[in-house]
Amino acid sequence: MLAASTGTYDLALVLGNLLVIIVVARVAAELAERARVPAVLGEIVAGIIIGPSVLGWIDPIAHLEIADMVLLLGEIGVILLLFQVGLEMDLGEMAKVGKPAFIVAIVGVVVPFAAGFAVAAAFGEQGKVALFIGAALTATSVGITARVLGDLRALALRESRVVLGAAVADDVMGLVILTVVVKVVTEGSIGVGVVLETIGLAVAFLLLTGLLSIFVIPRLFTRIDRAAKSSTTIVATAFGLTLAFSLLANQAKLAFIIGAFMAGLGVGRSAQHERIAEGLNPLGHIFIPVFFASIGVNADLEAMFQPSVLVLAGVLTVVAILGKVVAGIGLGAGGGDKLLVGIGMMPRGEVGLIFASIGLSKGVLDDELYGALLLMVLVTTMLTPPLIRLKLSKRVIDDGPVASAPWTSVDTSHLFDELLNGEADEWWRIIDRRRVEDRVPAVGEAMRRHRAEPDFADQGLNGHLHSLHELKRHLDDPALDPRLGQVLDRIGLVDVVALACFIDSIIDDGRAAIDVARTMMPDSLDDVMHILSLSESMKNAVKGPDPTVPAELLTGDGYLVLSAWVLAALTAREHHRAALDEAISGLA
Repeated sequence: MLAASTGTYDLALVLGNLLVIIVVARVAAELAERARVPAVLGEIVAGIIIGPSVLGWIDPIAHLEIADMVLLLGEIGVILLLFQVGLEMDLGEMAKVGKPAFIVAIVGVVVPFAAGFAVAAAFGEQGKVALFIGAALTATSVGITARVLGDLRALALRESRVVLGAAVADDVMGLVILTVVVKVVTEGSIGVGVVLETIGLAVAFLLLTGLLSIFVIPRLFTRIDRAAKSSTTIVATAFGLTLAFSLLANQAKLAFIIGAFMAGLGVGRSAQHERIAEGLNPLGHIFIPVFFASIGVNADLEAMFQPSVLVLAGVLTVVAILGKVVAGIGLGAGGGDKLLVGIGMMPRGEVGLIFASIGLSKGVLDDELYGALLLMVLVTTMLTPPLIRLKLSKRVIDDGPVASAPWTSVDTSHLFDELLNGEADEWWRIIDRRRVEDRVPAVGEAMRRHRAEPDFADQGLNGHLHSLHELKRHLDDPALDPRLGQVLDRIGLVDVVALACFIDSIIDDGRAAIDVARTMMPDSLDDVMHILSLSESMKNAVKGPDPTVPAELLTGDGYLVLSAWVLAALTAREHHRAALDEAISGLA
């Protein structure tokens, strides 16, 4: 405001342009989703349309303050994006994928890197530029691949698990390579000493922040959450940690986004990660699209469509596709579709765009090279969904009930028996195999909405089944909370409670909640809805200035009251539990 009043920049112009970017990018993302195209592509196209190449509504060339604003907000967006990727990463799931995913990831990095370097060198580019172009080809978009496989009900396939594990590993290795290459090319040297120094700093930073993420951050966040009076304190702390790790990465001569990614890993291991995601995701919904729209705004269509650029982009795209398809050999002789794995590794998506934008901002890439990389990213990202659909069109993915079979209460009983007695990291396979999303339309619609969110990266669904996951934890180990274990023993059969937890986890609309309960457990519809309503009332009561549960909420059917208390206790903040325990002590 002070700068605006002194004439440093036109605040009205900045706010007006920000309004245009947010609105047009959001509309474009919605249209892309309806066309079954990744939303990120819609946001890039929106940036091209409103940028100087087409309509000229946003002109960073004529107005430097607009360029600075877009750059700042885009940087915040990409930091939030990498934080969310780390937050949703399941290291246990990666470890279970095993040797094939690791080999696929290694091949999927080494081959495109070497091929990209060779192509750029053959086109006469300098060594440091060729090095950067090779690095840009190593990326794989885990978010886009996971969304496509999920939409096609193909997550239960062995190939899908390998692809998702390898894609995450590719992103980690790609980000480290990016950091090393940026350091090398900006220093103007590709000597062995510089490379070793940079790799040493990267390893030291990853080791330090990794140890903090495993052993310190989860315990620290639990203590802060217990001491805090406001529910927003832990969210602000998580964002502060993200900024701190980003600054620490910069001090280690690494990219800011490496720090954001490592912060996400640490926060993801904390008991508060679900609440933190709920607090920070809306911020990402604003700033992440600004980053992708800025990619389009900075694109120069005239430069992109010059014959020489199109030729380079075409060769890079072919190399990018073949480099990932070849990675399918990592599946080994254990069975499976190697071509499906290779196709799943193809999309560069948001990670490739991050590489390209950093290259442009560091001056490594000119407009023509940036345009060639942008075209490569767009083509590989757009080709992947239809190719995966085509590859799977002749396969029988499901080995459970057919999609058209109506859902019954017996199906619900079998589903929760499998979920509560199986491993949590296998839940997505169980849900996929039983075609829950197809056979319970309200659940399918809810999950499609989750997948359309820019922060969606939870291919295992466990983060979106938080309440049910907490219920399983306490059923498996009653010693975690003796009072809660005692109440669960009193309740006995927990199918109704499990369904309430399932609905609470993924449904945020009352009418949809009724539809799910009516479909999955029609005989207990009233009980399920009463548990959900009563549980919410209990949690709201203990959040108020008088943290006691009104007596009227504890009257009526003891089974329903106890069930509602279980759901409230599983999802309430830790320092609200004392009030909930006090309220239920007489009944328990």
